[in-house]
Amino acid sequence: MESLTHERTSSPACNPYYPPANLRFEWLMVFASLWILSGLLLDGWAHNNIPEEIDSFFTPFHMVLYSGLAVAMTILGVTYLKNKLAGHGWLKSLPQAYMVSLLGAIVFATAGSLDFIWHSIFGFEDGVEALLSPSHLSLAFGGVMIIAGPFRSVWTDAASKDKKLSWRALLSLFSILGIFTFFTQFSNAFSHPHVFTGSTPAGDTYLWDVTLASYILIPAVLFMGFILTTILRWELPKGSLTFLLAGNSTLMFLMTWKFSHEHWQVLIGAFVGGVTADILLVTLKPSAMRVKALRWFSFLTPSLFFLLYFLSLLLATAVWWKPNLVMGAIVFSGVIGLGLSWLAVPPVPYDTREMR
Repeated sequence: MESLTHERTSSPACNPYYPPANLRFEWLMVFASLWILSGLLLDGWAHNNIPEEIDSFFTPFHMVLYSGLAVAMTILGVTYLKNKLAGHGWLKSLPQAYMVSLLGAIVFATAGSLDFIWHSIFGFEDGVEALLSPSHLSLAFGGVMIIAGPFRSVWTDAASKDKKLSWRALLSLFSILGIFTFFTQFSNAFSHPHVFTGSTPAGDTYLWDVTLASYILIPAVLFMGFILTTILRWELPKGSLTFLLAGNSTLMFLMTWKFSHEHWQVLIGAFVGGVTADILLVTLKPSAMRVKALRWFSFLTPSLFFLLYFLSLLLATAVWWKPNLVMGAIVFSGVIGLGLSWLAVPPVPYDTREMR
């Protein structure tokens, strides 16, 4: 009886709270997130540039991707066990935002096994098929759950609202955006600048026009969705929008180097467009309290960004797409940004009592 009592009192008491996230842990997770993103982009580069050399699941590119997963799982697992031994419960042995990351690591590992089986049954995907493969989309789902940890940690911290967003959270956001644009690279102007140039395609250009319009509109939705999410909650570090817009555009451009390298001028357009977005953010100061400024910012940021994209192309080569379509797509991208701002901050309804 005495020994049983001794065991009970010597075991750590159960801690009902989540452990706090320290800087070292969060930076390690940011590092692992960037590692995973790098592996994903390298694998995408290989599929785009040397598809003939991919005849096995065991490629150097997959090794980078899955080693990034191993690093993330190790960081999460070691931290989890450490906190569990310190007395935290099974479902509270990581900072709250990172319990989802742990679940994401499990999803990613499971999807990786399914990806191996999928390749064994159906072979290796080619082109857009690789981006829409169910096993690859499962990997993306798990990957976003993992790398969103630092950003999710700040989001759930009510005290962080209206304060400056940390670079840890910004790098996490950059990684999330990278996965979204990676899986929509089939409709991305920076992945395919070459399709806007050269001679006009023969025959009816309807399908060309629809496709090229999506190259502008889909990135506009993604860019502005991520930007509005951040600027309405935090103050951004200087140069954040340049980093997000130009950085992501550069990654998409490099991933399709075999097709895009002759039109490197678009990267200048992306950089100037990012700087322009930062200037608009500083001068207009958009917020939920400054709704008119928010509307102008939301319209001007994507429209000027893609205007600079086409200007950079035109300064170096001819664009076969008709001017009406070019200008229409630019304006449409601004309308998309404007529409997203209405979703983020809906118009204030009229007070009917004041109208009487």
